[in-house]
This record gives sequence, structure tokens and C-alpha cells, in this order.
Amino acid sequence: MNKKQIIVMSILVSLMIILGITQSFFKESFTQVVLVENGINEFKEYNFEDGKYTFSLPNEWEVSEKQSIGQYISYKADFKDKENKITGYLQVIDTQSDLGVFAENDLKNLPLTYTNEQITPFKFQNVSGVLSQYKTKVKKGYTFENICYYLNGDNGKTIKILFNIKEDYYKENIKTVLNTIVSKVKIK
Repeated sequence: MNKKQIIVMSILVSLMIILGITQSFFKESFTQVVLVENGINEFKEYNFEDGKYTFSLPNEWEVSEKQSIGQYISYKADFKDKENKITGYLQVIDTQSDLGVFAENDLKNLPLTYTNEQITPFKFQNVSGVLSQYKTKVKKGYTFENICYYLNGDNGKTIKILFNIKEDYYKENIKTVLNTIVSKVKIK
């Protein structure tokens, strides 16, 4: 390489590093803007099973926790936003099933008729698992976008986080809110 090529190469590498740093800054800012746009300012942390698990939900949301529901479900927290446009729950389920197989079986056992189902692996920040998305319609005429995350817990446990969003409220940026909530699940 001659001197000119080395200079050009150094400039390109420097620009790539600057772009990488800038991108992470804008991604974090974008997430904050989406949260504020959806009325979320602060998160409240919940822990269960003697602090082994923690998760955070928007401070404005209503949450009701239930410990030891049965042998199959050891913990459940129902939640909803203040306008009742997003509802759902977090469950800790005792199962030895693979996440993908469990997600498929869970969908097949759904009592409601569903359409547009998709089951895919996901990974963001420090969390990975299986994502199940589908639509349901209830008798009162509401159609819901259902987004369900399945995470590996410890000792054969699966963490299931289901969000039901009224279709007329669903926007593509709502996934940023849901991903933020799911990324706050911690297993100690």
C-alpha cells in the first residue's frame, strides 16, 4: 500500500467508528422518544421468587401479582395500561419444553380463533427467546394484535410475556415499548 491508500483507509475506519458511536446514541434517544410519545416516563420494578427474577413495567400501568397459582404456573402478574388499550400478563411456567415447541403448542391450545400467526426467534440487548405474533377477534367486535415473548428461565422454567393491543391503537413503534419492557426482565 502506498501512503495515499493508508490515509484513505484510516479516514474510512475513523468514519466507521464515529458512525457506530453515533448510531448507539440515536438508538437510545429514539427509544426514549417512543416511550414518552406513548405516555411512559418511569418504570416500576417487580421481583418474585425470592428476588430470582425481576421485571419492570411502566409506572402508570396497573399490576396485580399472584404467587404459586399451581404446579404448572409458579407466578403470574396481570397488567394493563391506564387506558386499557394494552393488557397482558407475565407468567413463570414450569416446563422442560424447547421454547419454539412450547410457543407452537401454546398457540395451538388458544381458545380463541387466531390469524396471521408468526413464530420467530428474537434477540435484543441482553434477552433472547421466541416471539409469537397473531391476531384475535372477540365477541364485542374488538380485534387484537397479540405479541407474546417466551424466555428461558432457570431450572426448566419458561417466562411468558403476553401483550394484547387493540388493533386501532396498534402502531409499529409500540414494538419499541414492548421490547423495552421485555429487555428489563432479569434472571439472577
